[in-house]
Amino acid sequence: MSDSRYADIGSPETKAIEECAELIYILCKADRFGWNCYHPADPTQKKNWKLALDEIQDVRSALNVLEHHLLTMETAP
Repeated sequence: MSDSRYADIGSPETKAIEECAELIYILCKADRFGWNCYHPADPTQKKNWKLALDEIQDVRSALNVLEHHLLTMETAP
């Protein structure tokens, strides 16, 4: 998640789904256009391999939150 304004919006499940979808998207783009390419409209010219690494970190974070959420269900009445 890149915008902290949206950090508290959505369930842990929805956030994990969204982050996985974003990772799938960049993996498909990198496979199609190349790992060292970047989107021409991106002023930062961040290469696809870097975008993929960023999304992997976002997925890990979202899955950690989801895992914690699910584990708290184990102790819920």
